Amino acid sequence: MYCPDICGWSALACEFAHFPVLKGELRADYVVIGGGFTGLSAARRLAEEKPQTRIILIDAKRIAGGASARNSGFAVANESPGHAQLHTPAGLTTYMTKNRIDHAGMAELRRLVEECQISCQWEDTGSIHAAHDPKNFNKLRDHAKAFGDLGVDARLIEGADLAKRLGTSFYELGVEARGGALLQPAMLAQGLAASLPETIECYEDSPVQNISRAGDGWKVQLTRGSLTAPHVIVAVNAFFPRLGLKRLQVFPLVLTASLTRQLTAAEEDEIGHAKTWGILSPQSLGATMRLTKDRRILLRNTVEYRPSGIDGTLLAARRKVHADGLKKRFPFLDESAIEYSWSGNICISRNSQPVFEQSQPGLYLCGGYNAAGVSRGTIMGRLIADLALGGQSELLSDALNLIKPNLIPPRPFFDIGARLRLSGERKAAQSES
Repeated sequence: MYCPDICGWSALACEFAHFPVLKGELRADYVVIGGGFTGLSAARRLAEEKPQTRIILIDAKRIAGGASARNSGFAVANESPGHAQLHTPAGLTTYMTKNRIDHAGMAELRRLVEECQISCQWEDTGSIHAAHDPKNFNKLRDHAKAFGDLGVDARLIEGADLAKRLGTSFYELGVEARGGALLQPAMLAQGLAASLPETIECYEDSPVQNISRAGDGWKVQLTRGSLTAPHVIVAVNAFFPRLGLKRLQVFPLVLTASLTRQLTAAEEDEIGHAKTWGILSPQSLGATMRLTKDRRILLRNTVEYRPSGIDGTLLAARRKVHADGLKKRFPFLDESAIEYSWSGNICISRNSQPVFEQSQPGLYLCGGYNAAGVSRGTIMGRLIADLALGGQSELLSDALNLIKPNLIPPRPFFDIGARLRLSGERKAAQSES
């Protein structure tokens, strides 16, 4: 049965306890705004290092239920070299810095999953950049060479070998890069939230209205209460602009995805009982796909600039786009196989650089992972907490030394430009959608 506008990952995860709504006026030593991978990691680190302090974690909706639960479930260790300027010293330095950060993120995630015994369908399965259109084959060969030059464990897969690996002949060339993992993101996020130190106070359904100076600290005004603290970490990713932060540096994109019911025995025969996989496109705005551990197929092939979000009518239309993409790859599956469809937001900057800084004394901002937030968001959350604690490390220096996001034009000029560019990229990616 089709379940509209429900995140399939969250629906299939175990029931997760609710946290209370924040009411009244509270004081804390540290406030963390945002209950996704970054906020959860930052709060955990603060509690580990300062167990006697009052730490409050808040979210506008459900903790562990926002964008972190709605992504495609790739924990990336080696970012695609497709947009990196590897031919320049500065570009290579930036890529290698991000690579160190992402590998640290993978190590941190593995540690937490093991130590906290989080059941999240974790698999140490490399992602596959795969193409259907020959015009993208040279990009993939360039990917493979770049990965090899960087010492990344990667290999080309072609023709019949790729078809056997994926269970579909749609793709003709792929590059498999190892080091990352595939997982069920809602189960991971919920497991991370459930295993937080007991000293952390969590509140949800508590949207922030305003952040302002209050003496030597900060006042966080909410719908039904307020928080005052000397240190505030803002980890809201795509929603920075809604809080009046980074409006000219980052912006949200809306993605929609669909997840099928479990494959039948006959359908398993059709795909040759292929092992699980995750597919990324070498073409910007091409399709992202998963064959999950519980034998479902996920497809995400729409990206849009819609600051107001996606309503039910638009989501139904996107579901049909997903169904078309599904049928291209697996002719025996049609729209009736889709069980869940949902939307989610990612935070983007023009130059694919994250936000990581102390913007004012006691106010720390962290986010903008350009669709690599599972591993990178986890480790950057830990590092932004270290920054708030006055810590020092080589990895923290790496994060602080990353290039800052480029400026973008003010609205409405940016809106026009963003929609025109995305329209062009959608046309270019049509063969891979």
